[in-house]
Amino acid sequence: MKDFEGRIALISGGAGGIGSAIARHLIAAGARVALADRDLPRAERIAADLGAGSAIAVPLDVTDADSWITAREAVEAQLGPVDVLISNAGVAYTGALDAIDLDAWRWVYEVNIMGALHAVRTFLPGMKARGQEGHVAMMCSITALHPFATQGAYTTSKAALLNFATVLKQELAGTAIGVSAVCPGIVSTDLRANAEDARPNALKGGIRPPAQLSTSQGMAPDHVGRAVVEAIAADAFFVFTHDDYADSIRSDRDLMLSAMQGSADPDYREPAHFLTPLPR
Repeated sequence: MKDFEGRIALISGGAGGIGSAIARHLIAAGARVALADRDLPRAERIAADLGAGSAIAVPLDVTDADSWITAREAVEAQLGPVDVLISNAGVAYTGALDAIDLDAWRWVYEVNIMGALHAVRTFLPGMKARGQEGHVAMMCSITALHPFATQGAYTTSKAALLNFATVLKQELAGTAIGVSAVCPGIVSTDLRANAEDARPNALKGGIRPPAQLSTSQGMAPDHVGRAVVEAIAADAFFVFTHDDYADSIRSDRDLMLSAMQGSADPDYREPAHFLTPLPR
């Protein structure tokens, strides 16, 4: 998508952090943006700061399929059909794998995975039907490839989201709709505070281990927002904003490949169409 002029974008979790940074760069490129967020007053303040006519705020609970439909109708009524879909909303929950409350697991996956699924189910059919250039960006995480202890709910959900984006890329091959999987490292956002506020009442309070991944220090969101918009323009699938992880991820991949030196059945061969490199 080389030209953003007149394009319409929706960003879930748009009321701050990476979401609002993406919005600023999209608007600078000529797009108009809908900030979709459960915190409507905050989204409205950010939309006002971004400029009347350039941004609107719409309420959205990413875990609720009906809320997505209502958001789509509001955006289409005020701005028009969505060309750029940014599935950005996400939450985290700290704890050991055998200690995290089952309801916490469900909540993290409802937001991080089902939220992305609702986004695609709500907007992709219309994008396909219009047959015009479009793009879908999924806010994954470097933890999808480099997981951390006590962050199991978050990192496994982000790994699932990376695979979700990869399948979406395959399914949209040959269309005018691109896909990006954004995998940032630590970014200076309100992720943890917002996740605390967003938690269902049953998950609030209690004692949990301190998070190893502090967002009080990290890359400024503006850099990530710029990288996302540049990736959309270039139709790039993988978007890595923190190159510090390259050696660790390379080591992990080398370890996997070194373990793939022989087949359990030397006479068996997988069907060739399963072995085609994934479209990027």
